[in-house]
Amino acid sequence: MSSEFGYVLHSRDLTMLQGILDAAGYSAANSVAHPERYNIAAKLLFERFQRGMTSPDDLSRELERHFGGVISAISPPSFERTRASIQGRPPR
Repeated sequence: MSSEFGYVLHSRDLTMLQGILDAAGYSAANSVAHPERYNIAAKLLFERFQRGMTSPDDLSRELERHFGGVISAISPPSFERTRASIQGRPPR
């Protein structure tokens, strides 16, 4: 079984892909509530990038085409309550 990859991602590529995910609302707070969305979106971007789609605008449109509009940047209330309890402060 071969473990060779057909394409090497550089740190600037990963930074760009992470920026696209962040701009589309796939942040750490949203990933806690729905980690499967983040994983699927990240896999889609990696696949498209490795197949030659390297434009951030094209990749962003591809995310929107597959998953709809931007995910809300507001953390869900359950996440905020959990965060508050971990930090030892009263929930808002």
